[in-house]
Amino acid sequence: MSKRFFVTFSFLLCLSHLLFARQSETSVEWVCSRYPDRITKLFQNLDITKNGLEKVSAAVDKNDMPAACNALIEYYKKCDSGSWLRKKLPQKNSTAIPQAQKIINDIITSQTVSAKVPRLISGGFDWKFKGPNDDKEWAWFLNRHYHLKTLLEVYLQTGNAVYARRIDEHIRDWVTASPYPGIKSKTPQWRGLEAYWRIRHWSLIFYALQDSNEFTLAARILMLSSIPEHAHYLRNFHAVGGNWITMEMCGLGIAAISWPEFKSSSEWLDYGIDKMAVQISKQVYPDGAQKELTSHYHLASLRDGFQLFADYLGHSQKKVPAEYNQHLEKMWNYLAYTIRPDGHGLLNNDSDRDFNKDIILQFAEKLEYSDWQWIASNGKSGKAPKAEPSIFFPWAGQLIMRNSYAADAQWAFFDFGPLGIGGHFHHDKLHISVAAFGRDILVDSGRYAYRLSPERSYVVSTAAHNTILIDGQGQKHCERETKTSMKDQGIISKKYDYARGIFDNGYIDIEGQVTHTRAVVYLRNNCWIVVDKIDTDRLRNIQTLWHWNPDCAVISDYNTSLSTDSGKGNLRIVPISDMNWKLELIKGRKQPMQGWYSKEYNQFVPSTASVYSAKIEKTSTFAWLLIPAKGKVPFAKGKIISVENNEVELEIMPDGKKRIIIKIPLDNHSTVEIK
Repeated sequence: MSKRFFVTFSFLLCLSHLLFARQSETSVEWVCSRYPDRITKLFQNLDITKNGLEKVSAAVDKNDMPAACNALIEYYKKCDSGSWLRKKLPQKNSTAIPQAQKIINDIITSQTVSAKVPRLISGGFDWKFKGPNDDKEWAWFLNRHYHLKTLLEVYLQTGNAVYARRIDEHIRDWVTASPYPGIKSKTPQWRGLEAYWRIRHWSLIFYALQDSNEFTLAARILMLSSIPEHAHYLRNFHAVGGNWITMEMCGLGIAAISWPEFKSSSEWLDYGIDKMAVQISKQVYPDGAQKELTSHYHLASLRDGFQLFADYLGHSQKKVPAEYNQHLEKMWNYLAYTIRPDGHGLLNNDSDRDFNKDIILQFAEKLEYSDWQWIASNGKSGKAPKAEPSIFFPWAGQLIMRNSYAADAQWAFFDFGPLGIGGHFHHDKLHISVAAFGRDILVDSGRYAYRLSPERSYVVSTAAHNTILIDGQGQKHCERETKTSMKDQGIISKKYDYARGIFDNGYIDIEGQVTHTRAVVYLRNNCWIVVDKIDTDRLRNIQTLWHWNPDCAVISDYNTSLSTDSGKGNLRIVPISDMNWKLELIKGRKQPMQGWYSKEYNQFVPSTASVYSAKIEKTSTFAWLLIPAKGKVPFAKGKIISVENNEVELEIMPDGKKRIIIKIPLDNHSTVEIK
């Protein structure tokens, strides 16, 4: 035998072994031999007495687990379960999509940060990898399998089998590398939110790929074996409240409805219905605001929790109570009426600048609310609301001020309510945001990231919001949830909007007594007037903060500060008082941190803050005139005429010419008077 023949024979033998190993790892025989306990539990969890599972039952009775697995796979190819999730497969081709190709190359993007996931000696993913910033949030997002949903969408779009094969590989890898702990966990693989998102994405994958040869027998069985583990976690280790439980119970419902063959599926669904009915009543104020008072998590608990649960129930024999649907409509109503003119939602507490327009339009059509359609479309479709364009949410303690629903409308948000339940609140009571003529102008500084850092400490602090620091210090914790309406603290009329609030819970590490009262008046189509009163028992250094959108070019002009971008929405801030204000424009300062903005998670950019500093020796009242304009902003001025009986009378000239006399109350015993 020649040496060349021996080398060739050895190479072919090794190659055949590799190919056999590859093939065997995708077979039910391999799964049954490698993970016998997992397979045994799978069939213990299934109700194999159901119609259609006779062959499965017979194989189990014979203890022929590979045959049982094959019969189960055939059942799911033909049964009615998940009928709404099944897809017609596209014709095969080799079209490559850049976003999906990155995933094929192990590059995953989570919350705007991309990284190549390391592979272990076994060849599988390191599912504990925390990304380039050593961020546990990155690892959690990796284990939610958003990237598998992306691959599924691209596969169904292109027919490129490479994408389906990678889905298959990751399913097999994840299940075998992530044993179920059976206890409450904070590991990257096993937390409630991650279990929810995987179940949600897996239900799409499992049924969409039923007719795909790229979805291997091993992956199908491994996924099915993990469904009861996910359901057990969601059923037994869920949160007690907040947005988490809404998604965890939704995940439990998805498992029950998508895979009704499991013995416990009915109990999972009943449990989920009971919990969700209680939670939607507990978590939603009568005005529709979810009690975390964080727009991003209002949407998450609504879209990804309460609403999706109701949608999945539509594919079952059970229904949600009528009261549940009423709460849903109130939540969508809140989201629609708080939308900015450019289609983005509120940037408050731990929110991003989320684009809500499309989903509001979707549910405006689904639920037949023509006013939501009008608001979200900037009046291009639907029917105009009958009331004034502004709206007051008396339980959330929020006033949305606007002059129309047009894309270039004047818009502002005043927050004078409680902090919010859960852990996503900021110390920002009495903050105001302003947008006009197509762009944000005065902004909340956002949430940045949840990992501990100086940046995170900054964005949750009072210093990152448009309110007041006392002796350089921010607000302490205040009321998290209100039990009463604040209906007496707001007014909406044809000519003006008004609201007032008070912060009286004290400031961090300062001595003595101090409270901050703020009243905001919007003269429709004209300007905003902000009146501040600091009640104090001693000398104080105060700083009034105004944070600008980083796109704004900001200058100072005779102690006013203004943006000066040609042809764009601009604003002038005019102090009204006899106080000796010192104005400083701060941008991107690191110590102490000031002048930063985060419009979405992991983004943090310099932005200008107008910081007005002054000393007060006693209780003091002062005001601010906020003048919006497109292009050049006129020079405005004003003065305080009197402060008596908790009322402030001012003379203002928003355009520098026409005089307006206005009396603004700082309590609820009188109304705004305009002359």
